Amino acid sequence: MSRYHIVGRAGAGSLIVEFLLREVGVAYDISFPDPAAVKQADFHAANPLGRIPVLICPDGHQVFETMAIIAHITSRFDGLAPPAGTALYDRYNQFMALLATSVYPAYHRQHHCYYYGDEAAYESIRACARAEQALVFDYLEAELAPYLCGDQLTAADFYLYMLSRWDVDKTAMRAGRPKLNALLDEIRARPTVDAVLAAQPKRKVKA
Repeated sequence: MSRYHIVGRAGAGSLIVEFLLREVGVAYDISFPDPAAVKQADFHAANPLGRIPVLICPDGHQVFETMAIIAHITSRFDGLAPPAGTALYDRYNQFMALLATSVYPAYHRQHHCYYYGDEAAYESIRACARAEQALVFDYLEAELAPYLCGDQLTAADFYLYMLSRWDVDKTAMRAGRPKLNALLDEIRARPTVDAVLAAQPKRKVKA
């Protein structure tokens, strides 16, 4: 293998991998396997929960879990994270952790509430998730300046943009948050992001 290969899902978590690789100008291939394919034993042998995305590196080794993939890319290519060992790097990691452990799970609970309780609890699960999400987004609005790491655009900003695409009420998410609006619009307008979204299988892309 001479270049990266992404095992992805249209409109889902593999978007961030494509965004970042395009941002650093690294060529890659991507496949969108049928959901049944990722349930096979050979896929689970190297990825016990069968999660996507998976990044297959040029030397053949594989990385799964989105945070690990982002760390792989940012540690090998310049421009997507502050220098390690700096206060700004701590801030970057703080926001990556907040997005991954609070915002992502809040969206997951809204879209896949059947994992968290029986049908009678669905609306309560969604309401709690939306409330937690709103609290975090208010905090992010206050912290943006104009990016999560001040004037440096990082992988965290692209990750936030990807997560925002899954919002069930984008109008409410954007209401009263002008700095968040500006960031999301700027990321969406980047040629790299536009190219990735245009290449997604059309019937599965989220608006």
